[in-house]
Amino acid sequence: MNPKAHYLMGADGGGSKTAVVLTDLQLNPVLCKSFPRSNPGDIGYEATEALLLNAFDEVRKEAGVEKEEIAALFAGVAGLSAGDCTPRMRAALERAYPHAAVDCSHDGMNVLYAGFPNGEDGVSVICGTGSSCFVRRGDSLYRIGGCGQFDLKGNGFEIGRAAFAHVFRAMDGRDEAGWLANALNDRFGGSCHAHIIEINDFTKNQFAAHAPLVFEAAREHGDTAALAILRDQLGYVAELIRTAALLFDGQPYTVALAGGIFRDPLTLPLLREGTPAQATLLLPDREPYIGAAAAARALLNGAARLTAAQFPACLQKGNNHS
Repeated sequence: MNPKAHYLMGADGGGSKTAVVLTDLQLNPVLCKSFPRSNPGDIGYEATEALLLNAFDEVRKEAGVEKEEIAALFAGVAGLSAGDCTPRMRAALERAYPHAAVDCSHDGMNVLYAGFPNGEDGVSVICGTGSSCFVRRGDSLYRIGGCGQFDLKGNGFEIGRAAFAHVFRAMDGRDEAGWLANALNDRFGGSCHAHIIEINDFTKNQFAAHAPLVFEAAREHGDTAALAILRDQLGYVAELIRTAALLFDGQPYTVALAGGIFRDPLTLPLLREGTPAQATLLLPDREPYIGAAAAARALLNGAARLTAAQFPACLQKGNNHS
């Protein structure tokens, strides 16, 4: 390692925003800044690359740190494991920071290192605007779910979308209108249906912004429709966690949880209804962007580059995961 290199950098990018941090080698933050969303599935690979390179440079320069002082850098971004995004981004980071150890992957790696900063085996689950699950076992990384439009539950977007679906069902008598339906209608001048064209054009983030209302309806007002929505959505997340058990041979394992929906006190009790007894649910003390810096630090210690090329279903065919 360059003796002048005393800093790490990490990026945690998702469908809502991107956090970039500069830390010392002990993961103590020096500077952290927020930038727009960076999922290449939403904005395109080229825009993601430009955003990340600019964000790393902006944070570094604002902190008065030269490129040669960066020992290692890691970018964990939602959607980056799709197609050829990872090798392209890795090459771009290597060109920009030739003196540093660099790598990139899905933002699930940030949560893994936030919960398990020394590279221990474990599971990460992210439920923000979108949702995903990754399992680390030794030097292998397994992905469960989170395949875009083919896995459409367990996140703020789908919880918000389901709330509007309930309102429209209540409008014609298919659902009973309770607190949630009335509260949503009130937000739109008394009638969501009068604004249906506007609502149809909502972005994922705009739908996700209504998810807290569903939690409030269930937690504070006992709204049965809201509770049913949450049980359905969190049942999907529990399914991911149950599937992760395939990789632990019946042994206990820990699941690090990150994302907006885990901020509500109702989430964990509902999630535990469907998770196996051997799974311990953990809300890490470290933010995911610190996890990204921890992933960068691991590169200095010779950690293997992990790609989510394997899936738990391969175990059913007799393949070994170790």
